[in-house]
Amino acid sequence: MKMNLKTRLAQQELLMAAGVFDALSALLVEEAGFEAAFVSGSAVAYSQLARPDIGLVTLTEMAFALERIRDRVDMYLLVDADSGFGNAFDVQRTVRTFERAGANGIQIEDQLNTKSPKQVAARPVLSTDAMVGKIKAAVDARQKSETVISARSDAVFTLGVEQGLMRAQAFIEAGADMVFVEGIKDPADIQKLTKICGENAPVLYNLINPSLFTPEQLQSFGVSMALYPAVMINSMANSGREAATNLSQKLGLFKGNKPIPEPINNIIGSDKFLQNGYRYDEHS
Repeated sequence: MKMNLKTRLAQQELLMAAGVFDALSALLVEEAGFEAAFVSGSAVAYSQLARPDIGLVTLTEMAFALERIRDRVDMYLLVDADSGFGNAFDVQRTVRTFERAGANGIQIEDQLNTKSPKQVAARPVLSTDAMVGKIKAAVDARQKSETVISARSDAVFTLGVEQGLMRAQAFIEAGADMVFVEGIKDPADIQKLTKICGENAPVLYNLINPSLFTPEQLQSFGVSMALYPAVMINSMANSGREAATNLSQKLGLFKGNKPIPEPINNIIGSDKFLQNGYRYDEHS
């Protein structure tokens, strides 16, 4: 019988997870040899809504995607819960819903749940106390002791690295099983984080750029889990666009130049969408 996710994270070997967004992408990742997948909120937004990752995806939409993925694969599944879809009460419903849908781990972040349009890119965060309350609520709500509660901080972007590291310590004390400080890139800062966590909680590292660090480097820093959230969605978006363009050209419909590969935010027009949304900001 496969060990549970908590036990697997305690092993010395780095656990690597590719970002997925539906049953097909998860199946491809599992067949490629991955032990784990990350059900990415951004990838679900890109694939299901063709919109940027700005909190448009709901709890029920994420649970629906997760349930279908779980029905098809046997990997460890860490699911993106964003800010828990609300306050501590909402966090508890989120945890119970995701557990029923098949999550082995649930990741909750400290970004504000509701932001004005102009705040979205800045990633404003809750107070440490408010996030601690959410973590405690998540721990109390889970029905299975082996469900991993992963706590993410985005404080680096607005408050600096030291605040991010301080929050990690507070999250562990609140009962988080794993911590993730987004935005730290200096190996010395990563090692500070793993030292803070010690044996109390494994550290997760997010590689938007898969070539930033090798698995061997991450393991030497003391990281226990590595996420590669964007590779599948970027590749499938570009492959799909190329296939559609090739077919259109053969049928005499497409008259322009063949598009070059781009990040998915460029393909779906995230910048234009956000610029249009800024018009609705009450402070504009």
